[in-house]
Amino acid sequence: MKYSDTKGPISLSSVPEDAIGHAVPGSKKDIECAVVEVTPKMAREWLKKNRSNRKVREDRVDRYAEQMKDGEWMVSPDAIAFSYTDKLINGQHRLKAIMQLGRGESVECLVAFGLDPAAFKIADVGVKRTGADVLRIEGFKSAEEMAAVCRLLALWKQERLEELHRYETVRNSVIVDIATACRKRLVETIEKTGSDKGALAGKMPRSLMAFAYFAYKPTFPVRADYFFDGFLYDKNFPAVDWEEEYGEKGAKNPISLLKDKMRKGYDNLSRKAKLALLVKAMNRYCRERPLKQLRWRSNESFPELAARKPAGGQDLFS
Repeated sequence: MKYSDTKGPISLSSVPEDAIGHAVPGSKKDIECAVVEVTPKMAREWLKKNRSNRKVREDRVDRYAEQMKDGEWMVSPDAIAFSYTDKLINGQHRLKAIMQLGRGESVECLVAFGLDPAAFKIADVGVKRTGADVLRIEGFKSAEEMAAVCRLLALWKQERLEELHRYETVRNSVIVDIATACRKRLVETIEKTGSDKGALAGKMPRSLMAFAYFAYKPTFPVRADYFFDGFLYDKNFPAVDWEEEYGEKGAKNPISLLKDKMRKGYDNLSRKAKLALLVKAMNRYCRERPLKQLRWRSNESFPELAARKPAGGQDLFS
């Protein structure tokens, strides 16, 4: 039977039998889905399967609970979902709301069992999961900062770094791929950047500094460290007179120029402008090219990083 031949209401019986799959690849269990009367006791037991879901938004839980108590709750097409590995991958807010119901009360919910464990990457319970939510579920520490750095790395690789001020431009699956491919170096970079949280206050957002250091370090292993230590701590870098060292009148150390720029206008600079200035300064410093003044205007093209990025066929930043 062809789908186009069907008439009447859409139902499973209208779908060709050879188009129906009963289990996801890698599982020997069938996918099952049903509308279930979920009680507070069931919700409590099911939440025990929530080994590493995203942070709970209490306001959302309370809002759901209020709708349930007022009889306004409706069955949602977004199912409470369990993977075939026996893990809750969607629905924790609804289950926590159900736990607020009284004894003998319950609500109807669509519940799915036997899904692919990776389905949480695309699951949505009314508010889209952020990259940090997904990384936290995957067990990454410092999830917010790591997601921010991975997002910038993705935009850089895709030659879209000028879009850093636009959110929802990088898929969560890409963020997870990058975080997984270079987990060790990312963790080291984020720990290095965050070891003294006050060192970057009023100078540069930590995620931008972590991204830049991560990107430049493989290409300029020594100069990237000099720039990092000089910009954050004003130490452990060659304190040379750039005018004398490079023989150009009026030349200044790009680290000093960036510090001055941030000190005078940090609050008035956009995130995009801050990264553009950081890139310009690091380009000049790492290449040892003199600079007399540091500036970037919003009508300019976004500067290219002097660091080498992975070619299309290479593993992501590994």
